[in-house]
Amino acid sequence: MKVALALHQIGLRGSLMHSLGMSSILAAISLWGRSAAVSDKDRKARAERLAIFVGLWPPAFFLLGKVLQDIEATPEEQVSKARGAEAAGKAKEAVKA
Repeated sequence: MKVALALHQIGLRGSLMHSLGMSSILAAISLWGRSAAVSDKDRKARAERLAIFVGLWPPAFFLLGKVLQDIEATPEEQVSKARGAEAAGKAKEAVKA
């Protein structure tokens, strides 16, 4: 939580973090595709490892983006989200019964 608060204080927003997550997915796919063009076995292995490394970033970006979205929400929005989830849970229980 401290990391998210520090990111929020320096001006980063949830939408930016989600964009970084999508960008890192595209970058990993691009790096992986470019590794196929490398003929040297060692260089190809290094390029594939780099693609995997970049491919590990999206979950962190998406999670931080969600936390930042929650921080950015007003108290009224937070209450309405909580009540919406509560109402959805009650509706599911009613359907089961």
